[in-house]
Amino acid sequence: MRFQPAAALAALTIVGIALTGCTADSTPDPSPTPSVSESAEAAPGSRANPLPVGETIRLSDVSAWSVGATAATEVGDGYVVLPMRILIDWDAIRDQLAEEGQDPADADTLGIDPWASLVVRYIGASGRSYELFENAAADVPNQLWSIGTVYPPAEDLTANVAVSVPAEEIDGGVWTVLNTGGDAVFLAAS
Repeated sequence: MRFQPAAALAALTIVGIALTGCTADSTPDPSPTPSVSESAEAAPGSRANPLPVGETIRLSDVSAWSVGATAATEVGDGYVVLPMRILIDWDAIRDQLAEEGQDPADADTLGIDPWASLVVRYIGASGRSYELFENAAADVPNQLWSIGTVYPPAEDLTANVAVSVPAEEIDGGVWTVLNTGGDAVFLAAS
């Protein structure tokens, strides 16, 4: 008797369907989409529950940074602007320095640069992120990069973060702020 690959394949397929209970008409369940109630249950500042405008949140339990949006995202011609609030916990910076074997007093003499320590991105409607500002003609005052190094007692700053974003990506977008340790929070755009 000669081996017939097509017959063997057909038999395996039938056995597979019988064992899994699949029929020709069955379709797999789609990935669940978070409902409004599930989003509300997610931690504030998470992707599923971005922090509302007007609130601030610490990037992590040990982070020196707390961030938030002070107002709704401003929309320009091909760009968006996050009006951002930044709170600095100098005691957390001193604790981090001590854990690293450095002198905690260095926080007072070295200061810290928010622009060098934080990465701000706009996540567009498609899920793609944007973090560069390529519109030299736009006048955006008080940009994050222009603050420079700050020292105690400065602990409550405001800055604008401008990012070039295609118009079709703006609606439905969200902001994310990350520190150098990789901790991130998500901020609502409006």
